[in-house]
Amino acid sequence: MATRDDTWMTEIGAQLRGVLDALWGEVRQHGVLPMLEPVAPFNQGLLSPAVAIGGLLGIVLLSGLAVTAFGSLVLALLALYLLLVQVFGVSVEVHPFGPR
Repeated sequence: MATRDDTWMTEIGAQLRGVLDALWGEVRQHGVLPMLEPVAPFNQGLLSPAVAIGGLLGIVLLSGLAVTAFGSLVLALLALYLLLVQVFGVSVEVHPFGPR
């Protein structure tokens, strides 16, 4: 029988800690710059800096796109909430989980 401490959240936390520990060990051993270098065959000659800069720009642009999409989602949910409450008179209540 599983105890209260053996939840899926503790397992996910343990896995994330393992990944971060491995990443931190690589950074301490080799530094940060080797993680930013492209892998073969893109690390040859003049192509290497271009691929690295292109990859970093791609990460920045996609992160901005994700933040913009999240902002649009929040704005759409706010508009939906206001429409339901102000126009249709629907009451939205949120109750916390747990024993009562």
